[in-house]
Amino acid sequence: MRRATIIFALSFLLLVLAVPAFAGVDVDVVADEVALDGLYVEPGLSADTSALNAAIVRAGNEGVRLMVVLLDADPAGGAVAFADAVLDRVPDGTVLVLSATGEGIASTEFDEAFLSGALDAGFVAASRAPSGQGDEAYVSAVADALSGTTVPTTGGSGGSSGSSSGMIWLIAIVGGMVLIVWAAVRKGKKSALTSSQKAMTEAKAEIRSQLDVMANTILEITDIVNATPDAQDDSYLRQASATYTEADDAYTAASDLRALEALSDRIDEARWQLDAAAAIAHGRPVPLQPPKEQRYVCFFDPTHPNATETAQITTPAGTQTVRVCAADAEKLRRGTQPQPRMIDVSGRRVPAPMAPRSYGGGGFDWLDVFTILAGGGGGSGQSYDWGGSRASTRSRGTWSVGRSSSSSRRSTSSRSSSSSSRSSRSSSSRSRSGASRSRNR
Repeated sequence: MRRATIIFALSFLLLVLAVPAFAGVDVDVVADEVALDGLYVEPGLSADTSALNAAIVRAGNEGVRLMVVLLDADPAGGAVAFADAVLDRVPDGTVLVLSATGEGIASTEFDEAFLSGALDAGFVAASRAPSGQGDEAYVSAVADALSGTTVPTTGGSGGSSGSSSGMIWLIAIVGGMVLIVWAAVRKGKKSALTSSQKAMTEAKAEIRSQLDVMANTILEITDIVNATPDAQDDSYLRQASATYTEADDAYTAASDLRALEALSDRIDEARWQLDAAAAIAHGRPVPLQPPKEQRYVCFFDPTHPNATETAQITTPAGTQTVRVCAADAEKLRRGTQPQPRMIDVSGRRVPAPMAPRSYGGGGFDWLDVFTILAGGGGGSGQSYDWGGSRASTRSRGTWSVGRSSSSSRRSTSSRSSSSSSRSSRSSSSRSRSGASRSRNR
Protein backbone atom coordinates (compact mmCIF):
# COMPACT_ATOMS: atom_id res chain seq x y z
CA MET A 1 0.00 0.00 0.00
CA ARG A 2 2.81 2.40 0.90
CA ARG A 3 4.60 1.58 -2.39
CA ALA A 4 1.43 2.29 -4.40
CA THR A 5 0.98 5.61 -2.59
CA ILE A 6 4.55 6.68 -3.42
CA ILE A 7 4.14 5.70 -7.09
CA PHE A 8 0.87 7.65 -7.27
CA ALA A 9 2.48 10.72 -5.69
CA LEU A 10 5.44 10.60 -8.10
CA SER A 11 3.12 10.23 -11.08
CA PHE A 12 1.08 13.20 -9.93
CA LEU A 13 4.27 15.26 -9.46
CA LEU A 14 5.45 14.42 -12.99
CA LEU A 15 2.06 15.40 -14.36
CA VAL A 16 2.23 18.73 -12.56
CA LEU A 17 5.75 19.41 -13.79
CA ALA A 18 4.69 18.62 -17.37
CA VAL A 19 2.16 21.45 -17.33
CA PRO A 20 3.50 25.02 -17.82
CA ALA A 21 3.36 26.87 -14.49
CA PHE A 22 1.96 30.07 -15.86
CA ALA A 23 -1.60 30.05 -14.61
CA GLY A 24 -3.87 32.62 -16.20
CA VAL A 25 -1.72 33.24 -19.29
CA ASP A 26 -1.24 30.78 -22.15
CA VAL A 27 2.44 30.96 -23.04
CA ASP A 28 1.74 29.42 -26.47
CA VAL A 29 -0.70 32.23 -27.31
CA VAL A 30 1.82 34.82 -26.13
CA ALA A 31 4.58 33.23 -28.24
CA ASP A 32 2.35 33.22 -31.34
CA GLU A 33 1.58 36.90 -30.84
CA VAL A 34 5.15 38.11 -30.32
CA ALA A 35 6.51 35.93 -33.11
CA LEU A 36 4.10 37.67 -35.49
CA ASP A 37 3.85 41.23 -34.16
CA GLY A 38 6.67 41.55 -31.61
CA LEU A 39 4.19 42.66 -28.91
CA TYR A 40 1.74 41.02 -26.52
CA VAL A 41 -0.37 43.06 -24.09
CA GLU A 42 -2.52 41.00 -21.74
CA PRO A 43 -6.24 41.77 -22.31
CA GLY A 44 -7.48 44.30 -19.77
CA LEU A 45 -4.09 45.97 -19.37
CA SER A 46 -4.07 49.46 -20.86
CA ALA A 47 -0.98 50.25 -22.91
CA ASP A 48 0.20 52.76 -25.49
CA THR A 49 0.76 50.23 -28.29
CA SER A 50 2.02 52.91 -30.68
CA ALA A 51 4.87 53.83 -28.32
CA LEU A 52 5.67 50.18 -27.64
CA ASN A 53 5.68 49.30 -31.34
CA ALA A 54 7.89 52.32 -32.07
CA ALA A 55 10.51 51.04 -29.60
CA ILE A 56 10.34 47.52 -31.10
CA VAL A 57 10.73 48.88 -34.64
CA ARG A 58 13.57 51.16 -33.52
CA ALA A 59 15.43 48.15 -32.14
CA GLY A 60 14.66 46.18 -35.28
CA ASN A 61 16.19 48.89 -37.44
CA GLU A 62 19.44 48.27 -35.54
CA GLY A 63 19.28 44.52 -36.10
CA VAL A 64 17.80 43.57 -32.70
CA ARG A 65 14.75 41.30 -32.71
CA LEU A 66 13.01 42.59 -29.57
CA MET A 67 9.74 40.96 -28.44
CA VAL A 68 7.82 42.59 -25.57
CA VAL A 69 5.27 40.97 -23.25
CA LEU A 70 3.21 43.03 -20.77
CA LEU A 71 1.35 41.04 -18.10
CA ASP A 72 -1.12 42.47 -15.62
CA ALA A 73 -0.03 40.14 -12.79
CA ASP A 74 3.12 38.21 -11.93
CA PRO A 75 3.20 34.76 -13.59
CA ALA A 76 3.53 31.82 -11.20
CA GLY A 77 7.00 30.94 -12.43
CA GLY A 78 8.26 34.53 -12.43
CA ALA A 79 8.98 36.96 -15.25
CA VAL A 80 12.37 35.43 -16.10
CA ALA A 81 10.96 31.92 -16.45
CA PHE A 82 8.09 33.24 -18.53
CA ALA A 83 10.49 35.08 -20.87
CA ASP A 84 12.54 31.89 -21.19
CA ALA A 85 9.41 29.86 -21.97
CA VAL A 86 8.38 32.30 -24.72
CA LEU A 87 11.88 32.21 -26.20
CA ASP A 88 11.61 28.40 -26.33
CA ARG A 89 8.71 28.82 -28.76
CA VAL A 90 10.18 31.42 -31.12
CA PRO A 91 13.22 30.92 -33.39
CA ASP A 92 15.56 33.45 -31.76
CA GLY A 93 15.79 37.00 -30.50
CA THR A 94 15.27 38.78 -27.20
CA VAL A 95 12.09 38.50 -25.10
CA LEU A 96 11.32 41.17 -22.46
CA VAL A 97 8.56 40.44 -19.92
CA LEU A 98 7.15 43.10 -17.59
CA SER A 99 4.62 41.94 -15.01
CA ALA A 100 3.15 43.60 -11.92
CA THR A 101 6.36 43.55 -9.86
CA GLY A 102 8.68 41.44 -11.99
CA GLU A 103 10.91 42.05 -14.97
CA GLY A 104 12.61 39.32 -16.94
CA ILE A 105 14.56 39.08 -20.17
CA ALA A 106 15.87 36.11 -22.17
CA SER A 107 17.99 36.35 -25.28
CA THR A 108 19.97 34.45 -27.89
CA GLU A 109 21.60 37.73 -28.93
CA PHE A 110 23.20 39.22 -25.79
CA ASP A 111 25.17 38.03 -22.76
CA GLU A 112 23.80 38.16 -19.21
CA ALA A 113 25.83 41.19 -18.11
CA PHE A 114 24.56 43.27 -21.02
CA LEU A 115 20.95 42.15 -20.42
CA SER A 116 21.22 43.14 -16.74
CA GLY A 117 22.47 46.57 -17.76
CA ALA A 118 19.53 46.97 -20.16
CA LEU A 119 17.07 46.07 -17.38
CA ASP A 120 18.71 48.59 -15.05
CA ALA A 121 18.38 51.27 -17.73
CA GLY A 122 14.71 50.38 -18.10
CA PHE A 123 14.11 50.50 -14.35
CA VAL A 124 15.71 53.94 -14.08
CA ALA A 125 13.64 55.26 -17.00
CA ALA A 126 10.43 53.84 -15.51
CA SER A 127 11.17 55.38 -12.10
CA ARG A 128 11.57 58.80 -13.70
CA ALA A 129 8.43 58.54 -15.86
CA PRO A 130 5.10 60.02 -14.73
CA SER A 131 2.64 57.65 -13.14
CA GLY A 132 0.96 55.50 -15.78
CA GLN A 133 3.81 55.85 -18.27
CA GLY A 134 6.36 53.53 -16.72
CA ASP A 135 6.10 50.49 -18.98
CA GLU A 136 6.51 52.50 -22.18
CA ALA A 137 9.53 54.33 -20.75
CA TYR A 138 10.98 50.99 -19.58
CA VAL A 139 10.61 49.33 -23.00
CA SER A 140 11.98 52.39 -24.78
CA ALA A 141 15.09 52.45 -22.57
CA VAL A 142 15.70 48.71 -22.99
CA ALA A 143 15.32 49.01 -26.77
CA ASP A 144 17.85 51.84 -26.86
CA ALA A 145 20.27 49.98 -24.60
CA LEU A 146 20.10 46.78 -26.65
CA SER A 147 20.50 48.63 -29.96
CA GLY A 148 23.38 50.76 -28.64
CA THR A 149 21.64 54.11 -29.23
CA THR A 150 21.64 55.37 -25.63
CA VAL A 151 23.76 58.47 -25.12
CA PRO A 152 26.03 57.95 -22.07
CA THR A 153 25.87 60.55 -19.34
CA THR A 154 29.21 61.59 -17.86
CA GLY A 155 30.03 63.98 -15.05
CA GLY A 156 32.59 66.82 -15.26
CA SER A 157 35.89 66.90 -13.35
CA GLY A 158 36.66 69.46 -10.66
CA GLY A 159 39.39 72.11 -10.76
CA SER A 160 41.23 73.86 -13.60
CA SER A 161 44.93 73.86 -14.32
CA GLY A 162 44.93 77.15 -16.22
CA SER A 163 43.76 78.74 -19.42
CA SER A 164 45.75 76.39 -21.67
CA SER A 165 44.18 73.35 -20.03
CA GLY A 166 40.73 74.90 -20.41
CA MET A 167 41.37 75.56 -24.10
CA ILE A 168 42.41 71.92 -24.61
CA TRP A 169 39.21 70.76 -22.98
CA LEU A 170 37.17 73.15 -25.13
CA ILE A 171 38.81 71.89 -28.31
CA ALA A 172 38.28 68.31 -27.23
CA ILE A 173 34.60 68.96 -26.51
CA VAL A 174 34.02 70.79 -29.80
CA GLY A 175 35.90 68.09 -31.70
CA GLY A 176 33.88 65.40 -30.00
CA MET A 177 30.62 67.13 -30.87
CA VAL A 178 31.70 67.43 -34.51
CA LEU A 179 32.53 63.73 -34.60
CA ILE A 180 29.18 62.84 -33.02
CA VAL A 181 27.26 64.98 -35.54
CA TRP A 182 29.27 63.53 -38.44
CA ALA A 183 28.70 59.97 -37.24
CA ALA A 184 24.98 60.62 -36.69
CA VAL A 185 24.56 62.09 -40.19
CA ARG A 186 26.46 59.20 -41.74
CA LYS A 187 24.46 56.68 -39.76
CA GLY A 188 21.21 58.41 -40.73
CA LYS A 189 22.09 58.28 -44.42
CA LYS A 190 23.09 54.63 -44.14
CA SER A 191 19.91 53.79 -42.24
CA ALA A 192 17.79 55.65 -44.79
CA LEU A 193 19.48 53.80 -47.64
CA THR A 194 18.99 50.46 -45.89
CA SER A 195 15.32 51.23 -45.20
CA SER A 196 14.79 52.28 -48.81
CA GLN A 197 16.39 49.10 -50.11
CA LYS A 198 14.32 46.98 -47.73
CA ALA A 199 11.12 48.74 -48.81
CA MET A 200 11.95 48.12 -52.49
CA THR A 201 12.63 44.43 -51.79
CA GLU A 202 9.29 44.02 -49.97
CA ALA A 203 7.29 46.02 -52.54
CA LYS A 204 8.80 44.25 -55.56
CA ALA A 205 8.15 40.85 -53.98
CA GLU A 206 4.45 41.65 -53.60
CA ILE A 207 4.14 43.20 -57.09
CA ARG A 208 5.89 40.13 -58.52
CA SER A 209 3.39 37.80 -56.86
CA GLN A 210 0.48 39.83 -58.28
CA LEU A 211 2.01 39.75 -61.77
CA ASP A 212 2.44 35.97 -61.49
CA VAL A 213 -1.24 35.55 -60.59
CA MET A 214 -2.16 37.73 -63.56
CA ALA A 215 -0.01 35.61 -65.91
CA ASN A 216 -1.88 32.48 -64.79
CA THR A 217 -5.22 34.22 -65.31
CA ILE A 218 -4.25 35.18 -68.86
CA LEU A 219 -3.43 31.52 -69.60
CA GLU A 220 -6.73 30.34 -68.11
CA ILE A 221 -8.83 32.78 -70.13
CA THR A 222 -6.82 31.98 -73.28
CA ASP A 223 -7.69 28.29 -72.81
CA ILE A 224 -11.38 29.16 -72.43
CA VAL A 225 -11.36 31.27 -75.59
CA ASN A 226 -9.52 28.60 -77.58
CA ALA A 227 -11.90 25.90 -76.36
CA THR A 228 -14.95 27.77 -77.65
CA PRO A 229 -15.86 26.63 -81.18
CA ASP A 230 -17.53 29.91 -82.13
CA ALA A 231 -15.37 32.90 -82.99
CA GLN A 232 -15.22 35.39 -80.12
CA ASP A 233 -13.96 38.91 -79.69
CA ASP A 234 -10.52 38.42 -78.15
CA SER A 235 -9.47 42.06 -78.35
CA TYR A 236 -9.63 42.53 -74.56
CA LEU A 237 -7.52 39.42 -74.03
CA ARG A 238 -4.90 40.73 -76.46
CA GLN A 239 -4.98 44.12 -74.74
CA ALA A 240 -4.52 42.46 -71.34
CA SER A 241 -1.56 40.46 -72.65
CA ALA A 242 0.06 43.62 -74.04
CA THR A 243 -0.55 45.54 -70.81
CA TYR A 244 0.89 42.66 -68.79
CA THR A 245 4.02 42.61 -70.97
CA GLU A 246 4.49 46.36 -70.50
CA ALA A 247 3.98 46.02 -66.73
CA ASP A 248 6.44 43.14 -66.54
CA ASP A 249 9.07 45.18 -68.38
CA ALA A 250 8.37 48.18 -66.12
CA TYR A 251 8.77 45.94 -63.07
CA THR A 252 12.26 44.93 -64.17
CA ALA A 253 13.25 48.57 -64.73
CA ALA A 254 11.62 49.98 -61.56
CA SER A 255 14.20 51.51 -59.22
CA ASP A 256 12.04 53.36 -56.68
CA LEU A 257 8.64 53.17 -54.98
CA ARG A 258 7.17 55.89 -57.21
CA ALA A 259 7.78 53.69 -60.27
CA LEU A 260 6.13 50.75 -58.52
CA GLU A 261 3.08 52.89 -57.68
CA ALA A 262 2.69 53.81 -61.35
CA LEU A 263 3.09 50.12 -62.16
CA SER A 264 0.17 49.30 -59.83
CA ASP A 265 -2.05 51.54 -61.99
CA ARG A 266 -1.03 49.58 -65.10
CA ILE A 267 -1.86 46.33 -63.32
CA ASP A 268 -5.31 47.73 -62.47
CA GLU A 269 -5.87 48.44 -66.17
CA ALA A 270 -4.90 44.87 -67.05
CA ARG A 271 -7.30 43.53 -64.38
CA TRP A 272 -10.24 45.27 -66.04
CA GLN A 273 -9.18 44.03 -69.49
CA LEU A 274 -9.00 40.47 -68.15
CA ASP A 275 -12.45 40.76 -66.55
CA ALA A 276 -13.81 42.07 -69.85
CA ALA A 277 -12.23 39.15 -71.72
CA ALA A 278 -13.62 36.68 -69.17
CA ALA A 279 -17.10 38.20 -69.45
CA ILE A 280 -17.09 37.77 -73.24
CA ALA A 281 -15.77 34.22 -72.94
CA HIS A 282 -18.64 33.33 -70.61
CA GLY A 283 -21.30 35.23 -72.57
CA ARG A 284 -21.75 37.98 -69.97
CA PRO A 285 -21.85 41.79 -70.45
CA VAL A 286 -18.51 43.57 -70.31
CA PRO A 287 -18.07 45.40 -66.96
CA LEU A 288 -17.88 49.17 -67.11
CA GLN A 289 -14.37 50.56 -67.09
CA PRO A 290 -13.91 52.78 -64.01
CA PRO A 291 -12.31 56.23 -64.27
CA LYS A 292 -8.55 56.43 -63.70
CA GLU A 293 -8.94 57.87 -60.21
CA GLN A 294 -10.79 54.71 -59.09
CA ARG A 295 -8.94 51.44 -58.58
CA TYR A 296 -10.18 48.33 -60.37
CA VAL A 297 -9.15 45.74 -57.80
CA CYS A 298 -10.76 43.65 -55.08
CA PHE A 299 -10.62 45.66 -51.85
CA PHE A 300 -9.72 42.62 -49.75
CA ASP A 301 -7.26 40.88 -52.04
CA PRO A 302 -5.66 42.35 -55.22
CA THR A 303 -5.04 38.81 -56.49
CA HIS A 304 -8.77 37.99 -56.55
CA PRO A 305 -10.39 37.97 -60.01
CA ASN A 306 -13.53 39.77 -61.19
CA ALA A 307 -13.66 42.92 -59.04
CA THR A 308 -17.01 43.67 -60.66
CA GLU A 309 -19.11 44.59 -57.61
CA THR A 310 -19.04 47.68 -55.41
CA ALA A 311 -19.14 47.97 -51.64
CA GLN A 312 -19.68 50.93 -49.33
CA ILE A 313 -17.18 51.62 -46.53
CA THR A 314 -18.48 53.68 -43.62
CA THR A 315 -15.97 55.32 -41.27
CA PRO A 316 -16.15 58.08 -38.65
CA ALA A 317 -14.66 60.38 -41.31
CA GLY A 318 -17.22 59.56 -44.00
CA THR A 319 -17.96 56.97 -46.66
CA GLN A 320 -15.95 55.46 -49.48
CA THR A 321 -16.93 53.26 -52.43
CA VAL A 322 -14.61 50.39 -53.31
CA ARG A 323 -14.73 47.33 -55.51
CA VAL A 324 -14.86 43.73 -54.35
CA CYS A 325 -14.77 40.45 -56.20
CA ALA A 326 -17.97 38.46 -56.62
CA ALA A 327 -16.93 35.90 -54.00
CA ASP A 328 -16.20 38.50 -51.30
CA ALA A 329 -19.38 40.42 -52.14
CA GLU A 330 -21.37 37.23 -51.59
CA LYS A 331 -19.62 36.68 -48.24
CA LEU A 332 -20.57 40.19 -47.13
CA ARG A 333 -24.19 39.61 -48.09
CA ARG A 334 -24.19 36.38 -46.06
CA GLY A 335 -22.77 38.22 -43.05
CA THR A 336 -19.32 36.61 -43.32
CA GLN A 337 -16.08 38.57 -43.01
CA PRO A 338 -13.80 38.16 -46.04
CA GLN A 339 -10.16 37.62 -45.09
CA PRO A 340 -7.81 40.30 -46.45
CA ARG A 341 -4.50 39.50 -48.13
CA MET A 342 -1.63 40.33 -45.75
CA ILE A 343 1.34 42.23 -47.22
CA ASP A 344 4.78 42.69 -45.64
CA VAL A 345 5.42 46.41 -45.08
CA SER A 346 8.51 47.43 -43.06
CA GLY A 347 8.67 43.97 -41.54
CA ARG A 348 4.99 44.03 -40.48
CA ARG A 349 2.05 42.09 -41.89
CA VAL A 350 -0.47 44.69 -43.06
CA PRO A 351 -3.96 44.11 -44.55
CA ALA A 352 -3.84 44.77 -48.30
CA PRO A 353 -6.27 47.75 -48.19
CA MET A 354 -3.90 49.58 -45.78
CA ALA A 355 -0.70 48.69 -47.64
CA PRO A 356 0.86 51.44 -49.83
CA ARG A 357 -0.01 51.61 -53.52
CA SER A 358 3.65 50.94 -54.34
CA TYR A 359 3.21 47.55 -52.64
CA GLY A 360 0.13 46.78 -54.72
CA GLY A 361 -2.14 47.66 -51.77
CA GLY A 362 -5.12 49.95 -51.52
CA GLY A 363 -3.27 52.89 -50.02
CA PHE A 364 -5.90 53.37 -47.28
CA ASP A 365 -3.28 53.81 -44.54
CA TRP A 366 -5.76 55.89 -42.53
CA LEU A 367 -8.32 53.09 -42.45
CA ASP A 368 -8.61 51.35 -39.09
CA VAL A 369 -12.19 51.04 -37.81
CA PHE A 370 -14.93 50.77 -40.43
CA THR A 371 -18.05 48.97 -41.59
CA ILE A 372 -18.39 47.60 -45.12
CA LEU A 373 -21.57 46.59 -46.94
CA ALA A 374 -21.79 45.02 -50.41
CA GLY A 375 -23.67 47.17 -52.91
CA GLY A 376 -27.29 46.25 -53.18
CA GLY A 377 -27.09 43.88 -50.22
CA GLY A 378 -29.17 43.93 -47.10
CA GLY A 379 -28.13 43.72 -43.48
CA SER A 380 -26.05 45.97 -41.30
CA GLY A 381 -22.67 45.27 -42.88
CA GLN A 382 -19.50 43.79 -41.44
CA SER A 383 -17.47 45.77 -38.89
CA TYR A 384 -13.67 45.72 -38.90
CA ASP A 385 -11.05 47.03 -36.49
CA TRP A 386 -7.51 47.13 -37.91
CA GLY A 387 -6.18 49.69 -35.45
CA GLY A 388 -5.74 48.13 -32.00
CA SER A 389 -3.33 45.63 -30.51
CA ARG A 390 -3.73 41.96 -31.42
CA ALA A 391 -4.26 41.11 -27.77
CA SER A 392 -7.29 43.36 -27.50
CA THR A 393 -8.91 42.37 -30.81
CA ARG A 394 -8.17 38.65 -31.02
CA SER A 395 -11.44 37.59 -29.43
CA ARG A 396 -13.41 39.67 -31.93
CA GLY A 397 -11.86 37.92 -34.91
CA THR A 398 -10.45 41.12 -36.38
CA TRP A 399 -7.01 42.02 -37.72
CA SER A 400 -4.62 44.62 -36.41
CA VAL A 401 -1.35 46.17 -37.50
CA GLY A 402 -0.45 48.10 -34.35
CA ARG A 403 -1.13 51.55 -35.77
CA SER A 404 -3.30 53.34 -33.23
CA SER A 405 -3.01 53.29 -29.47
CA SER A 406 -5.67 52.28 -26.99
CA SER A 407 -6.86 54.61 -24.27
CA SER A 408 -3.61 54.84 -22.43
CA ARG A 409 -2.30 55.33 -18.97
CA ARG A 410 1.24 55.52 -20.36
CA SER A 411 3.01 57.33 -23.17
CA THR A 412 6.42 57.14 -24.79
CA SER A 413 9.33 59.20 -23.58
CA SER A 414 11.71 60.85 -26.01
CA ARG A 415 15.15 59.29 -26.39
CA SER A 416 18.37 60.58 -27.83
CA SER A 417 20.58 58.51 -30.12
CA SER A 418 24.26 58.41 -30.89
CA SER A 419 26.67 56.33 -32.93
CA SER A 420 27.96 54.33 -29.96
CA SER A 421 28.84 50.77 -30.81
CA ARG A 422 26.85 47.79 -29.59
CA SER A 423 28.10 45.91 -26.56
CA SER A 424 29.26 42.32 -26.74
CA ARG A 425 26.83 39.63 -27.79
CA SER A 426 26.59 36.02 -26.90
CA SER A 427 27.63 33.94 -29.91
CA SER A 428 25.17 31.06 -29.63
CA SER A 429 24.15 30.33 -26.02
CA ARG A 430 21.06 31.73 -24.38
CA SER A 431 21.31 34.38 -21.65
CA ARG A 432 18.70 35.60 -19.19
CA SER A 433 18.35 38.16 -16.45
CA GLY A 434 15.62 39.56 -14.24
CA ALA A 435 14.57 41.10 -10.95
CA SER A 436 11.59 41.61 -8.65
CA ARG A 437 11.29 45.21 -7.51
CA SER A 438 8.73 47.92 -7.17
CA ARG A 439 8.48 49.49 -10.60
CA ASN A 440 6.51 52.53 -11.72
CA ARG A 441 3.94 51.32 -14.21
